Amino acid sequence: MIIETIICTKNNQGNVNFAPFGIKKNKNYILISPYIPSTTLNNLRATGNASINYTDDATFFVNCLLGKKNFQKKKCSKINSYFLKDALAHDEVVVESVKENKVRPIFKCKIINQEEHKRFEGFNRARNSLIEACILASRVKILKKKQILKELEGLKNSVEKTAGIKERKSWNLISKFILNETR
Repeated sequence: MIIETIICTKNNQGNVNFAPFGIKKNKNYILISPYIPSTTLNNLRATGNASINYTDDATFFVNCLLGKKNFQKKKCSKINSYFLKDALAHDEVVVESVKENKVRPIFKCKIINQEEHKRFEGFNRARNSLIEACILASRVKILKKKQILKELEGLKNSVEKTAGIKERKSWNLISKFILNETR
């Protein structure tokens, strides 16, 4: 199963990067498979650690895709990095091994610390649609325009029915981005 998260990595100069990322997780390990090239890939190679942030706030995913990543952060307990201040929870991981690949190497990371910060308040279809829209946005150069627009239209229904103010603003931003990129 793939779990959608926000990964925080840091380079050797101390620059922090947040990125939306689907991970695979079991009890003690997390698999991270970033594309070549990517900041997450470079940072994992440089420092060998990351924080995996679990959030139900889809605006973090939207803002990452739009390049608005100046999120509030806090220092991790066990690694020299940060976690998303408004995360529900986060895991701190260290890279144990790398399975090289020409497109997407797989980093096997051991979980060395887990912390919970906020209570999960339940599912919201609009938030799920926002995450799916972000995945579409990340693939505008790969998928056909007709397919992207069809899927975007299908997601719009749940946003219109179930979104709050925050989700509506994020929907407007991500759908505008997708429409501009598919012209």
